[in-house]
Amino acid sequence: KDCAVQLQIASMTAVRFFVFFLEVPFAAGESLLQPLTVEQPDATMFPLPQQARHLPPFGTEVQGAKATNKFWANWVVEEGRELSIHPMPYVLRYESSTGAPNMKISRAGSDARVVQYGDSETNGADKIRYYFSPFVSEFGLSAVESASQEGQIIVKEGLFGIHAEVRGPGGTQRRILFPIYSGMTYVSGFYTGFTPKISSDRALLVIERVSNGIWRLLNNGGKEFRVYAIDALGAFADASFDFHADGRMTKAFEGWIRLAEVQAPEDREILDFHAAAVLVDWQLEVEQDGIIRYSFTKQAAVPKQVLHFAYAHHQKLLAGNAQVVTELTPLAPPTKGLMKGIAGDMWQLQVNVSEARSLGFLPASEPDASKAEDLKEKAYGTLQFFLHSDQWRQAMFKGSYYFSGKGFQKVAYTCLLLEKFYGIEHGYTQSCANLLQRGFRCLYAPTMTECNGAPIGLYYDAAWHGVASREGF
Repeated sequence: KDCAVQLQIASMTAVRFFVFFLEVPFAAGESLLQPLTVEQPDATMFPLPQQARHLPPFGTEVQGAKATNKFWANWVVEEGRELSIHPMPYVLRYESSTGAPNMKISRAGSDARVVQYGDSETNGADKIRYYFSPFVSEFGLSAVESASQEGQIIVKEGLFGIHAEVRGPGGTQRRILFPIYSGMTYVSGFYTGFTPKISSDRALLVIERVSNGIWRLLNNGGKEFRVYAIDALGAFADASFDFHADGRMTKAFEGWIRLAEVQAPEDREILDFHAAAVLVDWQLEVEQDGIIRYSFTKQAAVPKQVLHFAYAHHQKLLAGNAQVVTELTPLAPPTKGLMKGIAGDMWQLQVNVSEARSLGFLPASEPDASKAEDLKEKAYGTLQFFLHSDQWRQAMFKGSYYFSGKGFQKVAYTCLLLEKFYGIEHGYTQSCANLLQRGFRCLYAPTMTECNGAPIGLYYDAAWHGVASREGF
């Protein structure tokens, strides 16, 4: 009984805390990446690693806790430095095999996917087992001069993107700063000391000036891009800057070089209009009643609004002054469907939170009376299954926290159904709660015999400033 009551109290406390957390407005500009603490917790529960970590941080100057479940994760560990990242709709890959820096840009949409179907021994011959989108560098932001061998260095992280910097050899002040954000319409690099060069894995057929600071690119794959040269104040480069036929700029340039794909003739004017609004930061603000704001920061105080791509779920929630640019052709990234351009320095999204606020552990509505007895019997039958030969351990102890968590949830919901149909004091409910108690005890005191197979615990990682599973560490 005490166990069940404690479980119920703990559950209600968690719900109240969660609701309270959702209703607390975050300060404008305050990063949600800031942890509650990065200090080492109890060393008995979270000891320091006993061996070297498999993936230590690499190529980053960002201090403090590191984000791992982000599109740029490949670039902050050594073995992923030459792999692609997927900010969408573009896919980027950095290369310097020739000595010169080269931020390659691939635009393989969903129509370019290579699909592999399963078979009778996997998921079935009529179902897709996996697919991948080939990386083809349509164009890239490169330079005439050589870069250092340290590659791309992450100098800033946020919730939605990074700043990656490429530097010249020691003794030089050359650098290119790439602000890379999810949904960016333009791929941009701020050049200091380098002479820009446009690269391509395909043949560069056309590079022609449209006007001061604007050029048209075309390769033999049929891909057309716009290229822009914009100074730090947001002004287009003057007539003294141009590109040679091989993609080299006629002289070094201090400012932004930007690339954007053109899918239809009407895209050109729209991309030209917004090109001077260079996105360099992106903040999240959350207020009560489901109001979410994306605040975009521009490099210079230009009157043009930021043009940024949105997924379908963003478009459905859009409630502020930012508008879908219907004249701009939607882009198809490798996954998740068409992205449409949105013009606005701030997006306001309205989420209906009424259902979330009334959410309980079980559905709010009652089951049909004709099914109630069947559900009651199935809840009891499931409990008997868990109790037989310690089957609850098979459900809850699967080695990893991920799969064990699914088992904990299965047992917990069985307990909730037993409480619903039999009452909290009934022996069935108490027996189920006892299984949960024993399961949770194995998470903090896993030395008992019955804990075999339970998750093996967590380390505190002093480099990443967080706790990590010992499994696969």
